[in-house]
Amino acid sequence: MKVIYTAPNRAHHYRYAASLNKANSLLVFVSGFSRLSPRAKMHELKDKLYRADLLQTIYLISLKLGVSKRISDHLAYLAKIEQDLACKKFIKEADLFLFYNGSGLATCEYAKKKGKLTVVEVVNSHVEYQEELLRTEFETLNLPWLPFHKKEKERRLKEYATADYILLPSEFVKQSFLAKGFPDEKLIKVPYGFSIPSKESPFINKEDDTFTVLYVGSVSVRKGIRYLIEAFKMLEVADKKLIIVGPRAQISGVDDVKITEDIIFTGVLKGDALEAVYQSADVFCLPTIEDGYGLVLGEALSYGLPLIATINSGGPDLISEGEDGFIVPIRDAGAISDKLKLLSTDRELLKKMKLTALQKTASLNGWDASGVILCKKLEAVFLNKGRIE
Repeated sequence: MKVIYTAPNRAHHYRYAASLNKANSLLVFVSGFSRLSPRAKMHELKDKLYRADLLQTIYLISLKLGVSKRISDHLAYLAKIEQDLACKKFIKEADLFLFYNGSGLATCEYAKKKGKLTVVEVVNSHVEYQEELLRTEFETLNLPWLPFHKKEKERRLKEYATADYILLPSEFVKQSFLAKGFPDEKLIKVPYGFSIPSKESPFINKEDDTFTVLYVGSVSVRKGIRYLIEAFKMLEVADKKLIIVGPRAQISGVDDVKITEDIIFTGVLKGDALEAVYQSADVFCLPTIEDGYGLVLGEALSYGLPLIATINSGGPDLISEGEDGFIVPIRDAGAISDKLKLLSTDRELLKKMKLTALQKTASLNGWDASGVILCKKLEAVFLNKGRIE
């Protein structure tokens, strides 16, 4: 089996490309990730890496220059078309075309005419499903709602319908497609992996008694940060701290929320600084309204942090309820606060859950296991043997 794989960014896609290459299944990886980034190198692929990143680079520049969202969104749309057109030349030698949603419609249609298998990769819920969720959230908060880029949305919907299979990361995403009428046999679920910490497990090294809650990700309406802040403020613990790590969106959803001294916004952290906040925390919370699969969940778990995550986070695919974390509804500050109260008042339970988190991640093997599952499932559908559960 020879696979063409294309994606517009680095994220987990570099890891998937490396896994396909290791399995001797990669024909070419067409990457839209800007070659100007110091993180763009991928030496292990050698001549199997092909870059189609001109428009993606211009798109990233537009974000730094602060151009209007309408223009930057259209540039992102055009950048995916650039990657799509670059893939077409490789179809003759390929058996399977795997493409990021939005980056493969023309090549997908061409590949099907040539009898090739096609798989569209989605990282979030069905585009109409997530639009419904986010529109409701913006309107509830009396914030201006901007619909998704019209042509991008149309393109994604056509790709869903055209591709032979849809690759997705979580049960939440799968259910969103089932709700839209897609058959179960068309859906391939491969949960994401996580990076293993380079240092000793943090909970052993924690030096203070402050009950510290951590969030890592963008500060945006989508991520539901206001519900975490409200939950934290309900928590009646004398010595507590909430650390919020990540960039702040132009419309954050928390501008009208009173921020107390024990709530700390750090901005973006990387490397040792990010590792240090993971090591300082007691629990990790992802209050998101919509996330296909929050990569930070696996990372937090690998630092020995119990998780509190919404049902729309991918958390149910990773969390064992009451053992290494808890699943809560979206938009429910009270439910989050109840779990925080339980963990802050029962330190023996907290310690037990931290140990369970560490034991689980030790057995999951991070991204290596995720890459192996991906290769096996693609091989299974290619050979017409069905999916490997």
